Amino acid sequence: MRAFLVVSHTAPLSGDFSLSDLPGGAGRLDVLCRCATEAFLVSHGIRKDVRLFFSIQGRLSIELAGENLRHLNPDERSTAALLRRALSRAQALTPGERAQSTPGIWVSWESLAGLLARLQGGGYQPVLLEEDGRWLRGAPLPDQPLFILSDHQDFTPSELELLAPFPKISLGPRALHGHQCITLVHNELDLREAGWIAG
Repeated sequence: MRAFLVVSHTAPLSGDFSLSDLPGGAGRLDVLCRCATEAFLVSHGIRKDVRLFFSIQGRLSIELAGENLRHLNPDERSTAALLRRALSRAQALTPGERAQSTPGIWVSWESLAGLLARLQGGGYQPVLLEEDGRWLRGAPLPDQPLFILSDHQDFTPSELELLAPFPKISLGPRALHGHQCITLVHNELDLREAGWIAG
């Protein structure tokens, strides 16, 4: 099982936004939609062995699980509709309560620190995707990696302090978009699993 955690600084905390203005009125929700597409969709199918977590403004978490996920399509608008439904579902939840909004998507009010603690307790081993880390090719990776990346904004100082204990992995000398990072990580792990390259 491989997993990704995208830290979102500007996505909304409620579903009160238009699907026609994802980059503006929806707080760059388009960034998260592209991450979801790259995390799960392959040609004529979906990756079942993947989990994707969004930590939104350090207050709310959304989890997408490939083995249960339904209705995920390549277009950003339909993905945004799924996320909007999750955000709307969250409004009726109390802190610590977790609910499924659509098949394969869960939402809860949870801090980034709380989410990391829960995932580590479940066996995930965090790896921070940062430009100054060790190059991914040939780097040792845990059996159940959780790749952590930021949205279109840099990690805040407090986030970096929280993430400091985790090993850093770099995807190359150029800064990339989050969804591109997910694609490259998938490709590396696919190559390793197929025996085309050594880990």
